[in-house]
Amino acid sequence: MRYTTYAAIVIGSRNILLRVYTIQGSGIHLLDSVSHEYDLGREAYTRRYISLAQIEEICQVLEDLKGKLAEYGVDKFRCYGTSVIRRAANQLAVINHIRIRTGLKLVILGNSEIRFLMYKGIQLSGLDFDSIIQKNTAILDIGSGSVQVSLFDKKALYMTQNLDIGTARVRELLDIVERYSLNYVSVLEEYIEYEINAFKSSFLKDKLIKNVIVIGDESRNLNRIAPELNLADAVHYDQICYIFKKLKKASYQDIAFQYGLSMEEARMVLPSVIIYKLFLEQSKADTLFLCGTNLCDGSVVDYAQETKKAVTAHDFYQDIIASARYIGKRYRYNKNHAEYIRSLSLDIFDHSIKYHGLDRRDRLILEIAAILHDIGKFVNMNEPGRNGYQLILSTEIMGLSLRERREVAGIVLYSTEEIPEPGEGDVSFLGDAYLRIAKLTAILRLANALDRSHKQKFKTVSMARKGKELLITVESDQDMTLEAAIFEKKAEYFNEILGIRPVLRQKQTI
Repeated sequence: MRYTTYAAIVIGSRNILLRVYTIQGSGIHLLDSVSHEYDLGREAYTRRYISLAQIEEICQVLEDLKGKLAEYGVDKFRCYGTSVIRRAANQLAVINHIRIRTGLKLVILGNSEIRFLMYKGIQLSGLDFDSIIQKNTAILDIGSGSVQVSLFDKKALYMTQNLDIGTARVRELLDIVERYSLNYVSVLEEYIEYEINAFKSSFLKDKLIKNVIVIGDESRNLNRIAPELNLADAVHYDQICYIFKKLKKASYQDIAFQYGLSMEEARMVLPSVIIYKLFLEQSKADTLFLCGTNLCDGSVVDYAQETKKAVTAHDFYQDIIASARYIGKRYRYNKNHAEYIRSLSLDIFDHSIKYHGLDRRDRLILEIAAILHDIGKFVNMNEPGRNGYQLILSTEIMGLSLRERREVAGIVLYSTEEIPEPGEGDVSFLGDAYLRIAKLTAILRLANALDRSHKQKFKTVSMARKGKELLITVESDQDMTLEAAIFEKKAEYFNEILGIRPVLRQKQTI
């Protein structure tokens, strides 16, 4: 059977990683893995700048890795930059240097995109993921810049939150604290404990977590530190405490020498173990599942799903929707109304695809906008669109890039306000997406008109295209005067943007 050779390159704070895979019906298999170790994070996170010498090193490594791509006859590959480049003030210069020197197009990932890909990578880890998340489960994705906590209950993702306690950031604090205190480990514990306690009081509250899945490079080093424990995929709280005691009185040099770690790994492992320990204490969980997945693994799963070249067991699409619903719940949205508008919006999208020409990703953007279109009322009833716009921009949505989040926010804003003409008003944030946003906004406005009373008056709704008309037939025994009047007004804009006129027809129930 024909297989596809896929590769992913990730430029991180501590290494540049290349992984090559084969994809076919039977699954995804790793062919080769190459890593170039360095310390890009220290300077980039503190100075927010990547030096020319570091850029030169990156370009040289990428040139070498291109030889590997040719060696394996790679059909498709992606090259990613993470937060270490995203946060750099000279980000554009770095991207430009890489493109000119190597010909590689670098995709800079936002935090929510990185976390979603890492989460997808669990599918290649060997863990029985769907079985573990049957009970309340937290995924700790420990990165250099931050820690992402995602919570599952009965297989459904219901919350994700970013904590500013990544290993590189904690290490920066450690460098300062060591100058002033011999008991620096206690100070470090206090710092991390505050962040985890704040998360618990705001999001966990009295909810009990049964399992914790840890993603990150440091999880792989636990066996090297405590081989006598014979750790497998699962680690218990008392074992984490045992490892913590071994580390807390040792210097980085001793840790590196004794356990065969690089100095960089030795400096990172203690902050990671403290995070494991404190999270288990605060969440009352007793089992930590170690998952050594990485962005490359997530990338190949994402590509296989996107191209339908392999089937994965877990439905990641629904996790994005669940994340949006959680945001709606946090801002006390009207769940029944939001789900009604979501369903109507998707029906209108599907029945007018010939006229709007949008794709599946645009459908997802519309679905999230429909779920969140009214959350601005949490702030002020008078300007729900503008308030919702601000809330969405300041809230991460699992699996969406910053650009896509801006698009969702724009649709919500213009569902209640007029979209300025190109060149008029502040629509510069839409850029090339102006027409797409206008089309999706027209669909959401029309759907919202059909439940203006928030009473879900229709027992059934059916749609069909007839010539240049989109016939929407509803069955209801209630007065539809309000909905019909608003619908007529929104139908004009819909026709203007999409070139098909919506027509509302009512069937009286007997």
